Amino acid sequence: MTAQAKTKQHNTISHEKIFIRNNHDYSNEVKLFKIATQMEKEKLPNIFIVNAIKTALEFEGVADLLKLWSEENDNNEKEEIISDIQDMIDACNQKETSEEIYIKFNDLDAIANNIRAFKDSLYQKVMEQGGISKLAELTGIPQPSLSRFFNSNAMPRRATVLKIAKALNLDEIKIDILWCR
Repeated sequence: MTAQAKTKQHNTISHEKIFIRNNHDYSNEVKLFKIATQMEKEKLPNIFIVNAIKTALEFEGVADLLKLWSEENDNNEKEEIISDIQDMIDACNQKETSEEIYIKFNDLDAIANNIRAFKDSLYQKVMEQGGISKLAELTGIPQPSLSRFFNSNAMPRRATVLKIAKALNLDEIKIDILWCR
């Protein structure tokens, strides 16, 4: 058998193996990649798009949020969905186990004040270094997610705070364990 015939036979076998192994319906994956293209057209950060698609391929809830985002026409609603997707990405990618911290009901106001003060001081640093848009670019966290982060009194996720601190080149950031989940 000639080398050319062997190559042709090998290619035929390889193609047969590919088709036999791939009896999976890829329509959901194709839809997700189309959504990724749509997100890119809307100028969402590439790192966010990649992380969203990777997570959606593994977790159906994130895929559902991506589909919901792609079908939504209201920009405010789309921004809320993007924030929810980022939260899901962070939650799904959390590698460390976290201990539950019990907080007394009487302490909630003090903790909320501390969170607000922390976020306000961090926001000042963000504004000094270029603003929310620049921070979104540096962290890969979508601008709507960052706006939600700074405008809410919710406990920040440790991963989010660390991304922000790294992007701002903050060597030392005081993070109280009580208000970082």
